[in-house]
Amino acid sequence: MAKSKTPDLGLDSIKDLLVKLSVPAAVGMMVIVIYQMVDTFFIGRWVGTLGIAGISVVAPLVMLVQSIGMAIGMGGASLIARALGGGNPRHACKVLGTQSTITLILTLIAVVLGVVFEEKLLVFFGANGDIYSYAQEYYHIVIFGMPFLTMSIMSNNGIRSEGKAKTAMMSMIIPGVINIILDPIFIVGFEMGMQGAAWATLISYVLGFFYVLHYYLFRDTVLKLRWQDFILDSRIVKETMALGSASFVRQGASSGIAIILNHILFDNGGELSVAVYGVISRLFMLATFPMIGLGQGFLTICSFNYGACNYKRVKEVIYKSIIYGSVINTIIVILVFIFNKELTGLFTKDVDLITESVPAIFGVMTSLPFISIGIISSMYAQAVGKAKDALLLTLNRQVIFRIPFVFLFSHIWGIYGTWGSFFVADIFSLIVAAVYMKIKINRINNYLTQ
Repeated sequence: MAKSKTPDLGLDSIKDLLVKLSVPAAVGMMVIVIYQMVDTFFIGRWVGTLGIAGISVVAPLVMLVQSIGMAIGMGGASLIARALGGGNPRHACKVLGTQSTITLILTLIAVVLGVVFEEKLLVFFGANGDIYSYAQEYYHIVIFGMPFLTMSIMSNNGIRSEGKAKTAMMSMIIPGVINIILDPIFIVGFEMGMQGAAWATLISYVLGFFYVLHYYLFRDTVLKLRWQDFILDSRIVKETMALGSASFVRQGASSGIAIILNHILFDNGGELSVAVYGVISRLFMLATFPMIGLGQGFLTICSFNYGACNYKRVKEVIYKSIIYGSVINTIIVILVFIFNKELTGLFTKDVDLITESVPAIFGVMTSLPFISIGIISSMYAQAVGKAKDALLLTLNRQVIFRIPFVFLFSHIWGIYGTWGSFFVADIFSLIVAAVYMKIKINRINNYLTQ
């Protein structure tokens, strides 16, 4: 039998593990970001500014539903990795089965509510004026792909917890590539406009899910599920939901910020300003995908070694993740600032939209070199099972500071204040995260000297 190429999370060098686990995760995220950018590109070029505004309204709504899979997947990933690190693969299987069941139940409830209250939800999320018809056209189709998307996202975290980073990467790359291929066919070739973008996205979700299903059914994995694994275990549900609450709040808060911004921007600058946010959010995702991939790799390594009580390696992965993330983000933000107009011009020919996007880029992305501290602090709390800490660290950045500053700065300085509020809120939240990590590292040092 061929020797497994799965990395040893307890013995391989931290640097090599971060590369092996984070790079595939980052590549997978990059493909997702690219296909979202391709959506925006074709809609911006063949539908127009209102089309961009429409998907910028639907995006946070979809994000809120997909956060179910992200939250349960991330919470379960911590449990699975710690179970595998502690030599208990059977419990890891039970965790995966339980979180599969709860993900499907919650997503189906969300889809039903999303269909029943479609009009009210779209208006609440910012589909004002002429934006509504474009948003409705896209949302009415995409919403039915949510069960496939959430199950794929949840399962992806389980795959990564085994150390199968390349397989997890492929589970993100496949739907992304499919979407990229179908977008020009449906939007341009079949002249389907917003509906074409929606159908391309829906099909990609479905095929992505079947790839993940194929992995668990037919590929070499320690997470071989039995029917009884899908029976809900209340203890696992409670711990998964507690740990996953930080991820859910992180995604939910992002949706909440988007709702607030869509309304504030529409009141101050109309459909154009909402479209600006649609473009900037895509660029921000493009800029942060390496850090998200690094964070996912960190979570797996940290959880495994914490479960194995190897605190020296836990400390090492914290420091290296923060340092690597800061260096990568600094390079990215410099490139974004240099090529800001060229990047915005990828999505639209509208000169006003390009011009208005420049101050938004500087406001939203100036703090990017420092966000690795905030992301790693929250991921660390999830990795070691500190659900309340993870939740508070997420609320710290997305809610406690950002929402008040958005309202205050928008009221005083209008649209430019809105963009500037991102930088100020990030700096305050990062100070809190840095203090938290300092306390935790001191505690790890105490473990090492005992």
